[in-house]
Amino acid sequence: MREGVRIGRRGTVFACLAAAAVAAAVIPGRTALASTTGTSNQTVTATVVAGTLTVTAPPALVTNLTPGSANSGIALGTLAYTNTLNSGLSWSVTVTSNDWMNGGTSIPFTKMTFTAGATIVGSTGATGTPTAGGGGTLTGTDTTPGTTQSSPVTLATAAAAVQGVYTQTGSTLAVTVPGGSTTGVYTGTIVYTITG
Repeated sequence: MREGVRIGRRGTVFACLAAAAVAAAVIPGRTALASTTGTSNQTVTATVVAGTLTVTAPPALVTNLTPGSANSGIALGTLAYTNTLNSGLSWSVTVTSNDWMNGGTSIPFTKMTFTAGATIVGSTGATGTPTAGGGGTLTGTDTTPGTTQSSPVTLATAAAAVQGVYTQTGSTLAVTVPGGSTTGVYTGTIVYTITG
């Protein structure tokens, strides 16, 4: 019996000690064990590279033309251009064309009218947005038909502070084909230029 009483007393003591430890952990004002952290630094060396001035023409234009008609609303596709030079100069995007030729027969560039697309969207990081240009009918002295490029008309303009990568959509072309023009395939080259 005495041994049983001893064991019972010991069990009671251990239970009291455990309860006291739990109470100490939850009683307000008691200080918990401090947490520890570790840190490590990564050195950064970042170089902002020189900017660029580029323009990328839309895909090849394939269309049907009706003689004696203005053939308006010919979609030119998406034009992409970049100005990240930060040169302090205003800049613009222009377009020209030569005569479209079919053997000895031509559609003169003076019969072509460009309308600038009104939708210009900058990519992430672009500052500001260019303004759509006035477009217009091509002019110029056609020194060598089929080779000479026209004078330019403007598709977009921007102040020096406007910098980034942009796409312009909605630009169209009207081509007046003289009545009695030879039936067949005419080829030519439309040139897009960015200047800044």
